[in-house]
Amino acid sequence: MRKTCDPVIASQDDVEFLLWDLACVSGALSEIATVWRRALPCRPGLPLSLPVRIQGSARQLASAIRARADAGPAQPADQAVSLTEQFSALRQSIASAETMTCSHGIAQVGDDGLWAFLRAALVRAAGRADLIAVAG
Repeated sequence: MRKTCDPVIASQDDVEFLLWDLACVSGALSEIATVWRRALPCRPGLPLSLPVRIQGSARQLASAIRARADAGPAQPADQAVSLTEQFSALRQSIASAETMTCSHGIAQVGDDGLWAFLRAALVRAAGRADLIAVAG
């Protein structure tokens, strides 16, 4: 539960929840990579390293957010812009990868539930990132 009486604590909670959401994104991408490896015989064109690369981007973003939170309020404004750009790039990469197995007319590989879980975590993370950007 958020403590609304102390904005510093609320902001720390938001950061921790954001990092948790990004960990969920990362975990889902790991599972998607496993599904893609198993689907390789029937879908030889899937770029197996793509979910792993996107997972690396999610982890880098989480590290950057952690570093920003640890730096406190005295941080350059360009860091906030960089985090926003990284988050936007992550979202675009995820959307592009999802279309490879979840678009109409494409043979399903069984990762649709994982993408739904990932999207929910990403939506939560985006909301929290917006809150942190406003507070930061």
